[in-house]
Amino acid sequence: MALPPQLPPADDLYLTAHDTIRGKSLLSPATLGLGLGAALLGELMLWRRIDLAETELLVIDERPTGDAATTALLEQIRREAGQHGVRNWIAYLSTGIATDLVERRLARGGLIKRQEKRGLLGTKISMVPADSMTAGWPATRLRTKVSRDEQLDVADLLLAGLILATGLDQHVLATLNARDRARLFDQFRRVFPAMLQQLVAHAEAAVGDAVMARRA
Repeated sequence: MALPPQLPPADDLYLTAHDTIRGKSLLSPATLGLGLGAALLGELMLWRRIDLAETELLVIDERPTGDAATTALLEQIRREAGQHGVRNWIAYLSTGIATDLVERRLARGGLIKRQEKRGLLGTKISMVPADSMTAGWPATRLRTKVSRDEQLDVADLLLAGLILATGLDQHVLATLNARDRARLFDQFRRVFPAMLQQLVAHAEAAVGDAVMARRA
């Protein structure tokens, strides 16, 4: 049986953050949005369309990426160059924009589908996985590679970093032992580009701020 393909990091993060059967989110909407916003920015960095200089996003290549979600985001960053720092972009995308972009991309690919459920209070609309194996594959792939001490590519290191930044590791990486986690962090140190490390750090800080705001 052929294994599911590796998706863009934001798509993989979305699937990892949802129940593989019912599509119920394991994260709050705000935390999910922060993770997906950072993931979309990370995709543009992987595509070599933007760079991160301290806290500023710089467009280094204006060409479309071939993907509607990241191309739309790239154009907006280009139009508003110099007006917002990376944390502001992550916060802006977390307001539902990133989640909507990623859900549309997954739906176009047939990986999630719209489900309507009628109840006494009206119709509830949700997005559910089209296939539970495909939905669970990103987390399974990470756990398997780390436990076997296999090298993750940069896209999977970005996914793993954002899983940790959002606290999603409590759900999907709980089976990793101390040695496995040490191997993962060693890969972060040796292989993960500094620019993406900074992006993940900004995402983690944004998640922390959001948690503190909810508790205040």
